[in-house]
Amino acid sequence: MAKRIRARVQETRHVRPHNDLDGAALYLQKIIRDKLAAKIQDNLFYDCMACSTMIAFTFEAYLNFFGAELVESWDEWWGIDKKEKTVFRTLKFKPDWKVRPFSSMRAMKELRNIFAHAKPQTFEMDEVVEADVGELDGKRYDIGPQWEKDCMPEPVLAAYDDLKVVWRTMFEASGLTMFAAMDHGDGGITFIEHVN
Repeated sequence: MAKRIRARVQETRHVRPHNDLDGAALYLQKIIRDKLAAKIQDNLFYDCMACSTMIAFTFEAYLNFFGAELVESWDEWWGIDKKEKTVFRTLKFKPDWKVRPFSSMRAMKELRNIFAHAKPQTFEMDEVVEADVGELDGKRYDIGPQWEKDCMPEPVLAAYDDLKVVWRTMFEASGLTMFAAMDHGDGGITFIEHVN
């Protein structure tokens, strides 16, 4: 019969969710690229919605990672604007939000916010036009919201490519090791005594 022991088990785990979110964005952008290559349009808009949302989530997870690692009083409940200011000030880096790659992060954040806080909208058009007879037959005017144009393959795939550049830029400015950015842990078992 095996003897029983009393032991102290200690473990520390460091979970880095930005890796999983980045992996989801990678997966979704591959679906979009594969569909485009195969000239498949089925549900492409929804793939773009999902990918753009994952890009926005990933960027915020990057902010939370660098904030938790480098900012002493970090609070993941801060709004994203405060997170951006605090992290980039700490990294001693001033992003230009008007040009890629950082403008893509703003665009994906705006899409994510539209999806997260979706509100009904009404679009109206009342326009006098001149056209040849029959020219307007079947003509559909685009009266949808701007975000439908922003949630198309080209801007979403560009944003995914920019996400990789943003990560590399932030990581290099951080001075952190790759190990710090990966899930990792340590632990041990310390024997205390035999028990009956």
